[in-house]
Amino acid sequence: MKQTIDNFSKGAADYAIFRPESPQEVFDFLYRHVKNFDTAWDCGTGNGQVAAKLSERFKQVYATDISSEQLGHAEKRDNIIYRKERAEQTTLADNSIDLITIAQAIHWFDFDTFYKEVRRVAQPGALIAAWTYNLHKLT
Repeated sequence: MKQTIDNFSKGAADYAIFRPESPQEVFDFLYRHVKNFDTAWDCGTGNGQVAAKLSERFKQVYATDISSEQLGHAEKRDNIIYRKERAEQTTLADNSIDLITIAQAIHWFDFDTFYKEVRRVAQPGALIAAWTYNLHKLT
């Protein structure tokens, strides 16, 4: 497994303020394709923006990141469990997750190891969704 580098602990408070939000349309699209709304996993959650949105629909949300500083700035909710863990190696139970999300973080992962972990934790019929921001143009 490739070495992880924590690029986001420094400046975590500013990151929480300035990181763009994912549009509601992304979540609406996902919800049309998810079969069960029991458990979601947000990988590379950072400050938990996506986890907070998922918590509005899912009974339980697990949100993992390698940065304690980022997790320290995440919005706390009763149905979100934040864990300092690599996306490639979690303590999530086998066959336990209905939706796996990765917002603007998948490029940091060791793909082969991550997808092996996804196959382990995903329930049959689970959905995995990764997205990035739009490219911004300054004029």
